[in-house]
Amino acid sequence: MNCKKCGAEIENGLMYCPKCGESVQLVPDYNVLEEELLSKVVEDKNKNKDDKFATGVYKPIEKVEINTSVEAPKTSSTEYEPKVFTKKIRTLLFIAIIIVAIIGALMIIPYVSNHSYDNIMNMAVDAENNAQYAKALGYYEEAYAIDDSSYEVIYGLGRMYYRVKDYEKAVSFLEQALIIDPENKKIYTYLLNSLSALDDTARIYELAQGATNDEIKELISAYIMMPPSFSYEAGTYDKDFLLQLSTNGDYQIFYTLNGKNPTTSGKLYSKPIQITEGTTVVKAVAQNEAGEYSDVAIAEYTVAYKKLALPVVTPTDGVYNEKVMISIDVPEGCKAFYTWDGTSPTKNGIQYIDPFPILEGTSVLSVVIVDEDGNVSPTYHGNYIYQP
Repeated sequence: MNCKKCGAEIENGLMYCPKCGESVQLVPDYNVLEEELLSKVVEDKNKNKDDKFATGVYKPIEKVEINTSVEAPKTSSTEYEPKVFTKKIRTLLFIAIIIVAIIGALMIIPYVSNHSYDNIMNMAVDAENNAQYAKALGYYEEAYAIDDSSYEVIYGLGRMYYRVKDYEKAVSFLEQALIIDPENKKIYTYLLNSLSALDDTARIYELAQGATNDEIKELISAYIMMPPSFSYEAGTYDKDFLLQLSTNGDYQIFYTLNGKNPTTSGKLYSKPIQITEGTTVVKAVAQNEAGEYSDVAIAEYTVAYKKLALPVVTPTDGVYNEKVMISIDVPEGCKAFYTWDGTSPTKNGIQYIDPFPILEGTSVLSVVIVDEDGNVSPTYHGNYIYQP
């Protein structure tokens, strides 16, 4: 090694020049040009490093390669992997949905089974039989939401509302049940008890007017005093009849036939009333031991007798030179009477049985027809002359 300053040779291991005393430089000799190039590279490298840590984001410099060969496009692994991943996710999602659906079905089926109409009705009946009326009401309401036209549900709601003392709603449902089953005495009993609790006698009277049979009327009579009933319905008749009045209890009956109020002007009923030809208005009222009156019953009757036709006689009146037989056409259920002297056949007539001969000389034949109700036809008069 030579001294950098004086050029004297320095032995290995010495740290200074023995000639000029200059310290020995341990770095090997280098070319100035190479030193500048190396400094430039280091500077560029340090600059890139500073840029990297200044932004906090490392951006590797992409190396651009020019591919001069023609090749079929290939799908990179970075593009293919997401597709494989998506397919797996879809499969897993599908399996998860199936599992959830199965679990949901297993949960819903028992619920639906427990909340079917038949099952709810069975629970309602069981609760009612065990006197759990509020609970039974809830079940009937649930069943009603499923089928609001069911007779069993409607009647059940009427009973349960009565049991929980909601009489207005009880009446509403019981009236609906009664439309479906108008002969059911139990429905009447629940309905009458509800109306009685509401002190609604007007509607009880309405029930009485629409009662379908005597048993129902007797049932209603325990709640109100019924007006008298008539043995004949109001209307038109063709013969006289006896009208009987009756009550559903041990009550007195007062009546009028002139249209006046029987409460103030009535006659005590004791025997059947004769209804004859013409129009008769009968008003009647019942009175209990306390002096209370029922509603007034009214019926109008018209009796119009049958109009029998003039008797048909064969042959008709006239002059005859030969003896002939006289016959009378008698309607079914009627009788014919006749006379030859012009007197009334109704009082003095001979009952017609068979054809009879014409009398010799001049005679007046009188004929009437009388039906089974006593109605009499107009009188036939015929002048017969027989000259043999």
